[in-house]
Amino acid sequence: MNKKHSPYKIKKLFNEIQVNAGVEKKVKKLNWFTYVLFVIDLCAVICFFVAYGPYSGFRDWLVTTALSTGQHQYFAYVLYSEDYVRYIVSQNTTTQGEKFSNINDIEFVDPGKVTHYANVYEEQILKREDGNDLYKIFAIDEGSYNGYITVVYDPKRLDMVISTATYGNEVSELARMNDAIVAINGGGYYVDDEYRKYPCSIMIKDHAVYYDTGSTGEIVGMNDDGVLMLMNTTAQQAADAGMNWGLEFGPFIIVNGKSAQFTGNGGYGYQPRTVIGQRKDGVVLLLTIDGRGGNGSNGASMVQLAELLLKYGVYNACNLDGGGSTVLIENNRLINHPVSYQGTGERNVLDAIILK
Repeated sequence: MNKKHSPYKIKKLFNEIQVNAGVEKKVKKLNWFTYVLFVIDLCAVICFFVAYGPYSGFRDWLVTTALSTGQHQYFAYVLYSEDYVRYIVSQNTTTQGEKFSNINDIEFVDPGKVTHYANVYEEQILKREDGNDLYKIFAIDEGSYNGYITVVYDPKRLDMVISTATYGNEVSELARMNDAIVAINGGGYYVDDEYRKYPCSIMIKDHAVYYDTGSTGEIVGMNDDGVLMLMNTTAQQAADAGMNWGLEFGPFIIVNGKSAQFTGNGGYGYQPRTVIGQRKDGVVLLLTIDGRGGNGSNGASMVQLAELLLKYGVYNACNLDGGGSTVLIENNRLINHPVSYQGTGERNVLDAIILK
């Protein structure tokens, strides 16, 4: 081939002619609409990967958290079929161990006489504040969730109070009406279309059955000696066993020092939580965990609750009503940051556990 007329030289000559003729090369630019479509496609791919990819964390969180709410369980079915929701539920479970706590295992020790602490958690619990031998409250921050632990040194001064109002009362109102120093929310309730509240579970008050569902349930309460009792039984059997006050809720997180067994996140999602527990030395812990963004907290799972409670030496513990009902009151002042899906602040409840 004649080098004077090679394809390379012909292309170079053509370009020179274009430049000399004032013809400029134009680079095609993407318009804004194309960029928007690209971002939408990218987001769709990311969302699809999160919702249906190999990592199950998001779908476990979404389904179990939605199903553990009172009014927003439909969120669990926005992305997934009923069959797949059932599958997710089967991968996140709580299996309880013993059904009855052994009240004889609790041996009361005066925390004021303890001078050596095994670890920092022991010191947080047993070291009393100056001038207050009855209780103490301290904040906890576990990274993804935070809240408060109320330490009660004399559990015989704990009691359960029940609202007699048609629409219930805020915990702060129940505390004020009963001269409570500290108060937390207790059990659950039903709400009708006119927002009237009704008991949905067993209640025991002053050694008598106050409300009975007629079935066996997970009942948590306290006897006259200040021993926390966990009993999977009927209301009358719990009262006959010496329970002074009690209510039905759950699950039991720790029984006789042994944690429930969990798969996944335990099946109850990540929510604001209220828990009552007792150490083997008799000290009672009232746990209040913020969630749903309250105070920057995401809420806790049952697995996280068990880990936290064991860290603080809890021997028996039961989950109480949580979500938007989770409230801690001290001296008529709201301490935590309750959040429901309808707004922030306290909601009306039917009962509360108080320290007098």
